[in-house]
Amino acid sequence: MKKIFIKFYLICLFILSPFFSFTALCLTVDEIYEEIRSFPLERIIVEKPKRQEKTEKLKAVQIFVLPEKDKWDSLFNSFKRGGVNTLIIRVFHNKGDRYHCGLKTEITEGVYFRSKYLPVLEDLLNEFSHRAKGYGFKVFAWMTTRYANYGRNDLKRVSAYSFDKGEFVVGKGIDFFDKYNQEFIKLVFKEIAGYPVDGILLQDDLFYRHNEGFNNLVDEEFYAVSGVKPIPQRLYIKKGEKIVYTDLFYKWREFKSEKIAYFVRELRDAIKTVNPDIKIAVNLTYEAISNPKGALSWLAHNINELKDVSDYFSLMAYHRQIMEELNISFSEVKSYLMDMIKKCSEIFSNDKERVIFKIQIKDWKTNEPISEEEMLDLVNYTKGIKDLSIAIVPYPPEVPEKIMNTLFR
Repeated sequence: MKKIFIKFYLICLFILSPFFSFTALCLTVDEIYEEIRSFPLERIIVEKPKRQEKTEKLKAVQIFVLPEKDKWDSLFNSFKRGGVNTLIIRVFHNKGDRYHCGLKTEITEGVYFRSKYLPVLEDLLNEFSHRAKGYGFKVFAWMTTRYANYGRNDLKRVSAYSFDKGEFVVGKGIDFFDKYNQEFIKLVFKEIAGYPVDGILLQDDLFYRHNEGFNNLVDEEFYAVSGVKPIPQRLYIKKGEKIVYTDLFYKWREFKSEKIAYFVRELRDAIKTVNPDIKIAVNLTYEAISNPKGALSWLAHNINELKDVSDYFSLMAYHRQIMEELNISFSEVKSYLMDMIKKCSEIFSNDKERVIFKIQIKDWKTNEPISEEEMLDLVNYTKGIKDLSIAIVPYPPEVPEKIMNTLFR
């Protein structure tokens, strides 16, 4: 009935408009909706249509280590010539990491932004963001989640099951199923959102390994919906050195993946209270697309759970790493990436730009740059890659302009 009435009103407005004043002819859509709302019919409720925004395609470089500040302008100019529109900058520092800008400090772990909650090496994010934006770049701050417990002994650590010992042990990083820890992470990320940044990339520690994430409160929730307690003896069957997963294990991991997605949603909403326009990107391993069951088993990642809670998905499609882990050739990995691109396009058919396809230009094992010839062969072979967002990883080494131009122009 509402729709008929609204259509009738709009038709009348169109027919009678020649007899109205020029002002009436200039009614905006908003004004028309306001007039409809003002009609003396209590049950007519008209909502303005939501604006559908297309996700912007990112052409990014992910910066692991910044050079000295007097070299930033040269760096920005080089990226600008290559067609880059987004810079992803590491704002956390773990023990053993190289310091940004050759910084000399006794602080071995912490962050590169002002924080009330974590050790601060130097507030580089502010100056970097302003200078990068002066060149027209978007800036994403890349921040760790579960491992962001630098010196914080009050944060509950994750619980893991040791197959060797047959008992629970303290694992690496904090348990972000713990409510206190969740509030801590939100506070830290809200600090980043206060900077002039366009987005935040969540580091790939946003996961639970197959033997991690035992939490009494969450396990009770699982028991409430399944009727079974997720004790290790019901989740795993150990056959010599091999671990076999039970049907209950997969149900438990699916439940964990839902809880992770729910936390990401809460984190996103908290961040957007500071900056409603900020974008959130989640780092995902390549298995999230190419081997969903494996991603669920090993990391509790489920792309279908995360689809509606993150703006971008940063897919670590590192070909050298894939070649080593799957023991496949360069020719085979090119076909493997092609299949991944096809699956990304199917999953995000209406908004392919939400996938940030990350391409490595340095070998993680040898620490050497990958040859320009190999990179060009790879990117020229992977048809359809330009339909997605793309990130070249990492800087340094220097990113060849020919590679940038091939991908971004």
